[in-house]
Amino acid sequence: MKAYPFDSLAKGMMAPEMILETVEIVKNAIEKGMLVNLIINNRAGGNAPLIAQAIAEKFLPKKRSTPDKQRTLW
Repeated sequence: MKAYPFDSLAKGMMAPEMILETVEIVKNAIEKGMLVNLIINNRAGGNAPLIAQAIAEKFLPKKRSTPDKQRTLW
């Protein structure tokens, strides 16, 4: 089993464009008002949660860092 123990992304297993293509498909479907369900499998790259995280990072807007002034308030 190439990806065992499924605790990281397996080098060379996942096509590099897969993440961006998935994000594009999901965004297009949402724009058309469609319900989207993604099924992510370890066989796609060795670790489904890490693949889901990579998709989410490309799909969601980047978080802004908290300015130093605000950090001192907490």
